[in-house]
Amino acid sequence: MSEPTPRRFPLGLTLAALVVFAVCCGLGTWQLQRAAWKAQALKRIAALEHAPPQPIGPVLARAAKGEDVTFTRVTAACAPGPPETAFRMNTDNGDWIARALGVCRLAGPYDGVVVDRGFLTASRGSTTPPTARLPAPAAVVGVLFPLGKIQTPGLARAAPVILVAETETPPAPGVAPAPYASGAADNLQYVGAYATTWFGLAGVVAAIYAAMLWRRTHPPQPPQRR
Repeated sequence: MSEPTPRRFPLGLTLAALVVFAVCCGLGTWQLQRAAWKAQALKRIAALEHAPPQPIGPVLARAAKGEDVTFTRVTAACAPGPPETAFRMNTDNGDWIARALGVCRLAGPYDGVVVDRGFLTASRGSTTPPTARLPAPAAVVGVLFPLGKIQTPGLARAAPVILVAETETPPAPGVAPAPYASGAADNLQYVGAYATTWFGLAGVVAAIYAAMLWRRTHPPQPPQRR
């Protein structure tokens, strides 16, 4: 009886498995590095948000030089301006609210910064944007956040951040300050989960390749004739 023909080593399959395995391990390692970076960022954010407020002028001067000043706690003395308010609809505990956006006019590299003053208390539950006008901000203590896609009407050189008010002096009538949550801790937990997923996929690829290689190198034996 002739011996079964030995199968060639699966070079193509091996290269494909190595590439996928390396990519999965690389992505898992990258996620772990991101987790370490996020942990440092979380410490920085917590320190900045709870630090004594700094005058906004020098902080925005650093921003104009390219420094990241987000999450810095500042105090701003705004120049007088006309009453003008824009509203951004948002949700809070299932209710619609209208967040009031004002303009704090400043001297320096930027002619002002957008201020999220909080939400108009009378707007809770209404889906219609209010049309109320509020006095311009005078003195604000708050935290700088990324501006995102928020419009900056009336400012030719708006600061690249938004000042989220903790307190205003005098308080804006009918407005309740509502500081943002940073959300960094929530993002951090997903980074660890993604790393586990990528390393798990690498393990699955290795197991499948090992099983297929074993089958190729150990073909089933034909039944013995008596």
